[in-house]
Amino acid sequence: GAPGEGFKLAMRTLDVFRTSVAAAALGFARRALQEGLAQAKARPMFGARLADLPLTQAKLADMACTVEASALLVYRAAWLRDQGRTITREAAMAKLMATEGAQRVIDAAVQLFGGRGVRRGEIVESLYREIR
Repeated sequence: GAPGEGFKLAMRTLDVFRTSVAAAALGFARRALQEGLAQAKARPMFGARLADLPLTQAKLADMACTVEASALLVYRAAWLRDQGRTITREAAMAKLMATEGAQRVIDAAVQLFGGRGVRRGEIVESLYREIR
């Protein structure tokens, strides 16, 4: 680029990187939600499925809302970038929401697994290590 334009170029590169990091975190969160939901449907608790308990349903709903909100921000940043727009604000928002949200969703999924959630070999345990 032209002299004095290096910082602007670096910041635009960071915008793309932030969006990519957000997309990866979104993928982790989606997988954790899928695993957590499957576990809640299969795990018996107090004579019923874990998924039938109101607190579990609230936890799963919160996880789903976090995943969807993250997805919307990631998709918006990517779409705006495809339109040739500057996405500094949108990329930062997507990265913040997706990475922080993924940590919360994965932590909740680990909790749904109980002790198995931290056992090596479980998908949620692997996701937990990756997102940290």
